[in-house]
Amino acid sequence: MTKIIIHGGAGIGTDDATRKEISKAISDIATRCWPTLIDAGARAATVHAVSLLEDNPLFNAGVGSKLQSDGVARMSASLMDGDRGRFSGVVNVTGLRNPIVLCRKLLEDKDRVLAGEGADAKWRALGLEALDVRTPRRIEEWKRKVSGSTGTVGAIALDSAGNLAAATSTGGRGFETVGRVSDTPTVAANFATKFSAVTCTGIGEDIVEAGLAVKVATMLDMGLSMSETADRVLKDLNLAGCQAGYIALNAEGDWVHVSTTEAFYWCCRSDGDERGFWDEPKS
Repeated sequence: MTKIIIHGGAGIGTDDATRKEISKAISDIATRCWPTLIDAGARAATVHAVSLLEDNPLFNAGVGSKLQSDGVARMSASLMDGDRGRFSGVVNVTGLRNPIVLCRKLLEDKDRVLAGEGADAKWRALGLEALDVRTPRRIEEWKRKVSGSTGTVGAIALDSAGNLAAATSTGGRGFETVGRVSDTPTVAANFATKFSAVTCTGIGEDIVEAGLAVKVATMLDMGLSMSETADRVLKDLNLAGCQAGYIALNAEGDWVHVSTTEAFYWCCRSDGDERGFWDEPKS
């Protein structure tokens, strides 16, 4: 069983043309990442998928990241290899095209979570690609102090050897206080074990307070089904008034997408079969 599921963020609803554009982009990325999953495994496939999401200005990660209150794009990302139980993350990195690539490099380091100046110094030392990721649309949003229509992006995958991995990347909430840390570079948003993989999106504070990714993975690892876990977690999120979503996958290839937000964009590719769509805005 091989499978990859990617998402382009949970957030507010948008017009039909934009939803179709986002859905097509996610579908194309799933297709492009499929050979990587087959040839190089789950970890490489999730990094590839998230790097392509970071390269697409439709999404709030990498190129097209939202800007903080001072007009600077500070990005965060994380990667977890379920087979080894190893996590890496970067917090508020600047000037880097693909934060998830830095996470991949850090996965082999002793110091696997770096923030701010330390993260920036690390990617420069590694010779990773620099880029001003601000786009005219994000600059205009910042000037007008309005929110975009997509949020944090992520990918989870299961390869033919049974390995699971999860990768997540974000440009943040937008207009936040300089120094704010999102959920993305923590295990609240990105987590994988030998039995499950989870990536989350939505309001970072809600996700951290829910311990969402670890909660979902723990329930799955204890033997609860995808649907039972989803029902319990969705009930908890709604009771707490959380704006959040997640995709989860287990070692048997079962998976689910869950969201309390108006829209959630995702695509699943499994052994040559693909399906995906955006969740319609909730009434």
